Amino acid sequence: MTGYKIKFNGIDRLYNDYSWRLTRRAKAVWESGYVLQGKYLKELEVQVAKKYKRKYAVGVGSATDGLYFAMKAVGLDKTSTVICPAFSYIATSGAIKRLGSEIHFVDTDTNGNIGDWHGHGLPDCVLYVNMFGNPADYNRLRQYCDTHRIPLIEDAAQSQGAMHGKTPSGAMGDVSIFSFDPMKNMPSFGGGGMVLTDSKEIYDRVLSLRRHGTSGKDKYGYNSLISEDHANQLLLLIQKFDKLQNMRNKVCKRYYKNLPEIEILCPTPKTKSSNHKFVILCDRRDELKAYLETKGVETKIHYSKTLDNHNVGNYPNAQNICAKALSLPIYPHLKMEEVDYICDRIKEFVYV
Repeated sequence: MTGYKIKFNGIDRLYNDYSWRLTRRAKAVWESGYVLQGKYLKELEVQVAKKYKRKYAVGVGSATDGLYFAMKAVGLDKTSTVICPAFSYIATSGAIKRLGSEIHFVDTDTNGNIGDWHGHGLPDCVLYVNMFGNPADYNRLRQYCDTHRIPLIEDAAQSQGAMHGKTPSGAMGDVSIFSFDPMKNMPSFGGGGMVLTDSKEIYDRVLSLRRHGTSGKDKYGYNSLISEDHANQLLLLIQKFDKLQNMRNKVCKRYYKNLPEIEILCPTPKTKSSNHKFVILCDRRDELKAYLETKGVETKIHYSKTLDNHNVGNYPNAQNICAKALSLPIYPHLKMEEVDYICDRIKEFVYV
């Protein structure tokens, strides 16, 4: 269906709010003639590293590339084993498959974040996700990896703006990866990602990998860059990020207020969500989705199946979420009356 009354993604509204500034920044790059590997990407890397308390940041073509580069940079290869949650977007496990490492999938907790993996043996790395922007149990993950001296990689594609205690997402791993996909909290009008670390060795390796292995020990690498026009636009959005997050958080609070009896995947105590997604659980999920579509509301299912299709039944928490989860529209420029409309339609379906 097209022509939704309320769309799932509001990047068009973001553009309308900052249109002349975003257009001016892109035009400045085009007129300069320096469209790749220029000053704007370098400045964006500096600003992201500073904001999220890291020593280094490297802009890459996508968060998927960033995950792959991160694993190569910490020394993983085809002989390695990686712990990975069974519930995430396919890019998480896809990056491991691209490397050729063995994946040990584990079930999630009831909130969709990585659960207990005891019984799998000692892995070479733990790769986890802050699902829907809700931080995982970082202290447990950090303690395990420090005890066993293995790298911890944070897939922070959905969690820019989240906090675990005083630690921001982007600093909850030996390497952390942000996404600037158009669906994310700091969206590029094209794509991109950022690899963050405090290790000079990892930083140098990712720099080499993103540009054909032109430095360091890599004979070959990849072509994975953020263009200068997108980087310059992202420099505006990182300036506006806290304001936009506050707007997003107000939308989230309105949902909570309007849906007190609906089961919601929410952050745990002492954490702060990025509110990348607002996800409810409903036994009649598919019917509710279809009903909302008839009322002009676009929703999404994240995600309809686990990442491991071969061991069905091994992931009861993840599979429960797969069967019931429905993502509602949430973005900074969603109007309160639109949130009220969505909630009223949900209550119509559930209670009538």
